[in-house]
Parts: sequence; structure tokens; C-alpha cells
Amino acid sequence: MSENGPYNQPPQNPYGGDGTGGQPPYGQPQGAPYGDAATGGQPGYGQGPYPGAPGQDQGMYAGGQPPYGPGPGGPGGPPGYPPVPPPQQGGGGSKAGLWVVMGGGVVIVILVIAVVVMLVTNGSGDGGEEIAAGPDETSEAPEAEPVEEEPAEEEPVAGGALGDPPHALPTEPCESFTEQIQTDFDLRDSGRKYVSDNSSSCSGLGELPDNNSGDGFGSLEIAYKLPYSASDSPEAASEDLNYTLERIRGEHDSDRYEADDVEVDEELDLGSESYLLVTRSERLGDRLPEATVLLRQDNVVITVTYYLDTTRGGREDLELSDDVQEIMLNAGNEALAALAG
Repeated sequence: MSENGPYNQPPQNPYGGDGTGGQPPYGQPQGAPYGDAATGGQPGYGQGPYPGAPGQDQGMYAGGQPPYGPGPGGPGGPPGYPPVPPPQQGGGGSKAGLWVVMGGGVVIVILVIAVVVMLVTNGSGDGGEEIAAGPDETSEAPEAEPVEEEPAEEEPVAGGALGDPPHALPTEPCESFTEQIQTDFDLRDSGRKYVSDNSSSCSGLGELPDNNSGDGFGSLEIAYKLPYSASDSPEAASEDLNYTLERIRGEHDSDRYEADDVEVDEELDLGSESYLLVTRSERLGDRLPEATVLLRQDNVVITVTYYLDTTRGGREDLELSDDVQEIMLNAGNEALAALAG
């Protein structure tokens, strides 16, 4: 038996070292049949697969092909554990998403601010146009307003703005004794007041008119009264006024007034209803000259009484001044104005 086997076969190089197609052993360079690019051979292990790096070891841990075929678990290889996936960086994706959300929020806020600024700017622009147009719209107003306001300013002559009834009594009745009243009746002072639950009055003394001689005085009283039966009732106040009017006219059985003494009895245009009477009244046995204005404003009755008197003889010779009706009318206006004030 030969050294090549029991079958007396010629010696063979199992790795084809003689160029007959065998492969060289590991660690030896390949022959021409496998290493020559012209013959289409593949490089063996231990030789670099790329030109320019001959003899470079491409082991499985240096990026080359494993020496025994596909690795465990791969296609065509023995079964085994699947390859472990590469580790992923934890938290990187979540941080990036957070920055994206925050950036989107900032953009939305900027857009909202821009819209608000645009609306405010447009609104102020419209307002400016309205202000600019204002004088054109109101330029015609001054022509109509004075017509409505002027009558309201003239009303104080007839009592002013009294408001809605019922009216209360004035707490300062002597405000009706204005400077003009003190001059008209030649009063010596600004009067003395008297105030109770149902009446309020102011009275004062003055000099005799110039058409009288001797010593004497004139007495002026302005009194405000509420009806006893119903203090807030205009009807009750009207009944009280009519009773006093009939009494001064001498229509009641009384020694104070007589119908034959009435010289003036006329209706005035003051308040709700009003009258002026000039007559004589009995005082201490003598009949003295007297002028009266009876005035009602809603639930209040106003009485302005002026008479002359003397402490000495000749009381029957006293006479009122020629302008008594004028000054009495003016006193009625001032009394009504004091009620409004």
C-alpha cells in the first residue's frame, strides 16, 4: 500500500496547489486559478478582497465574512438566537418632539398677538373716523337746543322747577324775603320765621307808604300751609284755598271781612290757581287796608298778606300805595320760587 492510500492512487494535493482546481490551505496565498482576476477565481481566506490591500486579514470581527459560512440565525445557516438589534438612544426622540410642540405653541401665540394688534388698529382707526365725523353730525344741534332750553330757564319767575307733587313745606320760609321784596315793602329787617308740622311762615314789619302821614307800619307775612285733612292732596288744598277766598270776599258770616269793602278781586296766572284781593279787615275795632294773594301749588296753599296799621289815631285814614297790586304780584312769585328752592 502506498503512502497515498489503499487504492494505489497517485498523490493529490487536496487544496489544488498544483493548479488543477484545488484550493490552497488557510494562510497560504491563492494560486492563479483562484486568485487571478482573468480566470474569474475568488480570493481565499487571508487575502484582501479589494485591490491594494493584499494579505490583509479580513476576520469576522474586522468586518469580513465569517470563515464557515453564514452566522447563526442567518439565512441558510444553523438555527440559533436572532441577532440583537442595535441599541436605540433613549429620550432623544421625546426631547425633539417637545421642542417641536413648544415651537408650534410660540408660533400660534405670535399669530394671535398679530391678529389682536390688527383688530385693535382697525378699531382705533374706525373710532378716529367717527370722531372726525362728529363735528359734522353735531354742528346742527346748537340751532335746535336753545329753543327747548330757554323756556325752562324762564320758569323760576313763576316758581321754578318744583318737581312732582306732593311738595313739602320750605324749612327756610324767609328766603322769600328777597332784596326786591324788602325794597318794595320798605321792610326793616329780613323777617322772622315760624315752622310747624302743617305750616311755615315768615313775617316782618316795614314803614308806611309815602301817601300816609303819621306814625305807623306795614306788616308783610308769607305763609305756607298743608291741608289738615290730607297733607299730600291737591284737592284738599284747593278746598282750603276756596274757603279762605270766600271768607275774604265777605261771603261768610264774619266780622273780619265784609263784601262791601272788596276793591280788587282778580284771578292771577301763578301756580295751580291764584287770586289777588284788595279789601279792608277788622282789627281792634277798626277796619284797616289789606291786600292778599291766595296761591295754590298742588298740595300747598300760599298766602301773602300785607296790611297797614298805626299805634295812634287815624287808623281809618290809612291807604295802600298805588302800586300795591304790582308789588303783591311780585311777592307771590318770590313765595312760589322759595317753595321750589
